Amino acid sequence: MLKKIISTIFLFLLFGCTNLPELQNPMSTSENADRITSSFDSENEILAIGSSKIGSSGALIAKGKASKEAKDKLKNKILTEEAIIFKSFLVPADPHIKKVLSPALSDLMDYTATQLIQKSIEKDSWIENNKSYTVYTLSKSEILTESQSIFTQYIEDITNKLQIIKEGVVQQ
Repeated sequence: MLKKIISTIFLFLLFGCTNLPELQNPMSTSENADRITSSFDSENEILAIGSSKIGSSGALIAKGKASKEAKDKLKNKILTEEAIIFKSFLVPADPHIKKVLSPALSDLMDYTATQLIQKSIEKDSWIENNKSYTVYTLSKSEILTESQSIFTQYIEDITNKLQIIKEGVVQQ
């Protein structure tokens, strides 16, 4: 009985999904692809494209929604880049220091990504097929620089707090 139910669900999903409309890719037309690739350096930048259907609120609202979506996608890509960077900062650390610093890494990465979104650049925006599209980019070197700065500030803060503790112990 269970096999029949599972088989029925599988067939429903298999054949049911073939009738779904295809999602439109903003890079599908060569004009859009040329527009993006001509202004994007894939070796040194990360890119995110946001889109929003133009509804009764108009193109301005759709552009705002597309911009928000692009920034959210860009933040996720920044977090991916930062995961590599922040882990590389801990390579020379011993296991005890890694154990102390690791819990704070996600907060540091989120803070850094939030700061970097403010530095992102809107490369392009356009309206096509009743949708608004927006493209944001950010330099990979900017991600590294900001990550280094925030990580060293955090380490300095911890060092200062440990120094205060040390001084309290020595005075006793």
